[in-house]
Amino acid sequence: MRIYLCFLLIALAASGYAEEVVLKGGARVQALLLKNADDAVVMDLGFDVLRIPSTAVLAIYDDSLSVESAGLDDTNRLYKTQSPDLISTAEASKLYSPSVVLVKTAAGLGSGFFINTKGYLITNFHVIAGEKHIAVTQFLLEGKVLRRIVHKEVEIVATAPFHDLVVLRLTDFDTEITPVVFEPEEKLAIGETVFAIGNPLGLERTVTEGVLSQTHRNFGGILYLQVDASVNPGNSGGPLFNARGQVVGIINMGVPSMEGLNFAIPARHAKYILDHIDAFAYDATNPESGFVYPDPPRRPNPISSKLKEPTHVH
Repeated sequence: MRIYLCFLLIALAASGYAEEVVLKGGARVQALLLKNADDAVVMDLGFDVLRIPSTAVLAIYDDSLSVESAGLDDTNRLYKTQSPDLISTAEASKLYSPSVVLVKTAAGLGSGFFINTKGYLITNFHVIAGEKHIAVTQFLLEGKVLRRIVHKEVEIVATAPFHDLVVLRLTDFDTEITPVVFEPEEKLAIGETVFAIGNPLGLERTVTEGVLSQTHRNFGGILYLQVDASVNPGNSGGPLFNARGQVVGIINMGVPSMEGLNFAIPARHAKYILDHIDAFAYDATNPESGFVYPDPPRRPNPISSKLKEPTHVH
């Protein structure tokens, strides 16, 4: 009987695939899925079999539906795609609020979101345009206490001004990072539920829900997603999620005088930039990067400065 059970488990494990189960308490379990029934989820830990009651499961993510199908592996991709089940906005917000950060410069602030555990994040180009000193505030909920961790060691990795996107990276951190997930293939439908998480006017981790009003609005040669979810200054660069908790867009603009008329950059543009990040690599000396910091002018000669008045260059 034991031999039979052993062969049965081996057969099930061979036919299973890698899953990540997120529990309602926040814990995550990654293992081979043996069974996903109405009452429980059964996973193979290798040395034991774990049975998780369905009432304790918040979400299940399928690692078999990832960018590996596009010829990429875990060692050279910067983001993750998955196809989870439908979940509520409340559940998805609980899962991915830690992924959303506040991006701040001397000129203003916006939102952003982590795409992997290595400290890479995405925001709008206009949020940090012309600025070198960038701070990223991470929000971590520990019990009932919200910790705000400000990261000041932030580098610009890649810029795409035409798409209004930029990739940043924390260069020194020791905090836990929760990355978002993207869709394996873009499947957008007008009228589907979407929600945004961001920091409008600096109000941290604000969640707004709406519908996808249109999937293709042409502005300046780029097709944008139109949504009626409320967004305001400070939401720029924040993620737009669908009802599965997948990022489908990046909020980047709205019409201040019109309620419910807001727009997001389709996530496919972000994935394209990440897949070809070497072509968009930031170079401070390249005028196409949008960041050119020339050396300051030399101090005038004290003798010659007395001979003529300085002139302003416009």
